Amino acid sequence: MIESLGAIGDFVGGIAVLVTLVYLAVQVRQNTAALKTASRQEVVAGYREFNRLQLMTGRSDEYARGLRHYPDLPFGDRSAFSGIINDLALFMQGAFALHESGALEDETYHAYLDWFACNLATPGGAAWWREIGPFFAPRMVAAVDARLARGDLPDITKLPSFALEDEDPSHT
Repeated sequence: MIESLGAIGDFVGGIAVLVTLVYLAVQVRQNTAALKTASRQEVVAGYREFNRLQLMTGRSDEYARGLRHYPDLPFGDRSAFSGIINDLALFMQGAFALHESGALEDETYHAYLDWFACNLATPGGAAWWREIGPFFAPRMVAAVDARLARGDLPDITKLPSFALEDEDPSHT
């Protein structure tokens, strides 16, 4: 009889452990989904802040000029461009870290990586990246450099949002 009670206790204990493991698995899955959602929202918020920098009076022109002519710009324009693209690089570094940790899915990460690489594929972006790139996280720099080496990036200086009114479009 005591052995039967012991066997029943072991069986009930085993069921309790199984139920606990299933509960924990569900909780981990829900927490992972919540973390990924929060990560996507953080990345979007960071990129929106980058866009706000460009919308500040005069900043969009300075950025568009920087994409074409950095570092051969007057100090103020050069500094403004460097500050804005540095903000974009810091954003990219954050997106890279989230992707590397598994908190940011491939599709979103690669979209931002491609956009960042498009900025660096311009003459001014490339000059800035050669100068400043080594100061960022080495694994992120390697990922960006690999994307740049793959090529097949559109020329963003041809996009209407980066067109400069005082430059002939055929010479950009």
